[in-house]
Amino acid sequence: MATMNTAEVGVGSAKVTGAIWVAPQGTTLPTDATTALAGTYKLLGFTSDAGVTISENGDSQDLIAWEGRAKVYNVKTEYYESVAFMPIQTNADVAKLTWGDSNVTVAGSTIYAKHTAETLDPVVIVIETSPREGIVKRYCGTFQLTARGDATLDGTQSDMRQLTFNSLPDSAGVHMHEYTSVTGTTGA
Repeated sequence: MATMNTAEVGVGSAKVTGAIWVAPQGTTLPTDATTALAGTYKLLGFTSDAGVTISENGDSQDLIAWEGRAKVYNVKTEYYESVAFMPIQTNADVAKLTWGDSNVTVAGSTIYAKHTAETLDPVVIVIETSPREGIVKRYCGTFQLTARGDATLDGTQSDMRQLTFNSLPDSAGVHMHEYTSVTGTTGA
């Protein structure tokens, strides 16, 4: 049974060394919260101060009994999780995540992106947070881009787009893995 421990309370703050990492589909997912990520993971850079939103989505259907027309069971008919965030740093990795590898060309300091309606390949995403000192969380899974938000060109905010990704289950039906490392928590 848990005990009251303020050292185990925190907020979903990004790690100041970077929070969102992306790798090609098929890259091995981490299996804990603290082991260094493989070199195939690329840090996206800064993210807007809105942070990351992780949502659980799905649908279900009630099973109605003939006798009494009562609801007797509920069947899950759809389930996925989504992650949404807005990268605010302009770089080739963000452009490729947004528009697809084959639609982005980099020549020196120039990034050229073709905006298409192409369905993009899934990617592996790892989100690292540090709710407070002594706690590290890592969310990871395979996701596919489902929406690009609006780009606002008004001179007061980032011209980047919010990206929304839907989870794709692994062979065991798991949509996202969440690992937490809690060390040195001795608060009362």
